[in-house]
Amino acid sequence: MRHLRHFIKNITGSLLPVVFTLGGCHTAPETKTNIDRMEQRLFSIPTDSVEAAVPHLRLRYGRLFELYNNRIIAIGPSTNPQYPQKLIEFLTDSRMYATYRKVMAYYPDVTDLEKELTAAFSRYHKYFPNRDIPSVYTLISGFNQSMSVDEGLLAISLDKYLGMNEDYYIGLDIPAYQRRLMDKPYIVPDCMKAMAYTEFPDTDTVNTVLSSILYEGKIAYFVSRMLPALPDSLIFGYTAAQMQWCKNNTRQMWTFLVEKKMLYRTDYLTIAKLVKPAPFTSFFTRESPGRAAVWLGYQIIQSYVASEKLSLDELMNRRNDPTLLSKAKFRP
Repeated sequence: MRHLRHFIKNITGSLLPVVFTLGGCHTAPETKTNIDRMEQRLFSIPTDSVEAAVPHLRLRYGRLFELYNNRIIAIGPSTNPQYPQKLIEFLTDSRMYATYRKVMAYYPDVTDLEKELTAAFSRYHKYFPNRDIPSVYTLISGFNQSMSVDEGLLAISLDKYLGMNEDYYIGLDIPAYQRRLMDKPYIVPDCMKAMAYTEFPDTDTVNTVLSSILYEGKIAYFVSRMLPALPDSLIFGYTAAQMQWCKNNTRQMWTFLVEKKMLYRTDYLTIAKLVKPAPFTSFFTRESPGRAAVWLGYQIIQSYVASEKLSLDELMNRRNDPTLLSKAKFRP
């Protein structure tokens, strides 16, 4: 992990070490993921003990603690003399404390997440043995970032995954199509997406419609390999009906982009309408999902991998290939 990345749910969702041992030549390595529940530790501190607890928190959480203070909840560095009082104000804020209670009720334990991440990180280590596996934390971000990724760590904001009918989300006027993705089934796929965006950034110097849908398709392909049993609808964030619409209309979507000569357009608005979250993709029908073109990118990447017989490592580390489309032999 090289750079801090925040992944906010409305735009795409632990200093205990992750221990792994190598298996045999044909066996995936076992990776045990232990999630450190930072929110539980913070909100359990008695108010009159916060100042005394700060050095211990700084020692336990290291870089994450400062990232949390400065970038996530934005109360400033822990070295500031006023910091203990600011942390007390955050922890005793009525909305934040109520949110903590909701998080603990919705996630009384995270055993299932640990098991899913253990399996995903085992595959990740198999495909990328020279890359680090992050330590994993949960926290409360004050409804800010869904995921924060930095060198050696991945932090999950559980207050961004309380279910689409959460009152706070409705009160914040978060649209239903975004709230639907703010739930437990999306946590692990969001973790894998956050890692992919961070570890394999887009290297195109000029973004086009084609390069954007191919990059997003590559990210989706990565997630599908890390979580092979995951339904397509969870990988892409589509409903079952929207997923079926994409499968039924792959040829029509591709024909539209080709005939309208849109593949090499570089204007941000056109690209955003095709790959950014929305209730539907405005170039297509209202039955389409937002980001519908990502499905096309995924299909092209699948064809490319099969045609070129690429390993996942080769695909993710390969610089963008200007001849990818012809090599993919994509025939929807």
